[in-house]
Amino acid sequence: MKINAFNKLIFFVVTGLLTGCDPGFSNSVGDGPAADAGSADFSSYVAIGDSLTAGFADGALYPHAQRNSLPAILAQQFALAGGGEFDQPLLPDGATGSLTIGVTPLGRIDRLVLV
Repeated sequence: MKINAFNKLIFFVVTGLLTGCDPGFSNSVGDGPAADAGSADFSSYVAIGDSLTAGFADGALYPHAQRNSLPAILAQQFALAGGGEFDQPLLPDGATGSLTIGVTPLGRIDRLVLV
């Protein structure tokens, strides 16, 4: 029984060594072809969703997270392929989207910060 388990271990180690992938790339990341839209039309783009689509992060909604939301990232990529400008409604700087009256905070810091 011990010999059979040892043989399986050797088999998987040898197989892993022989079929391991090559870590090198033939081209650097920036050397690829320019973005091409092909037949797709990226001139208009609408993002519909929930709080994650809006940029909810760190327990609150705030402008920095909105600028790094999935729709904003997609719009940046669409712009490389000829897409139009993406108008995203952002909260005012310094405001969060929870526990506020207008833009005035209610005495609580909503955004979690990892230090």
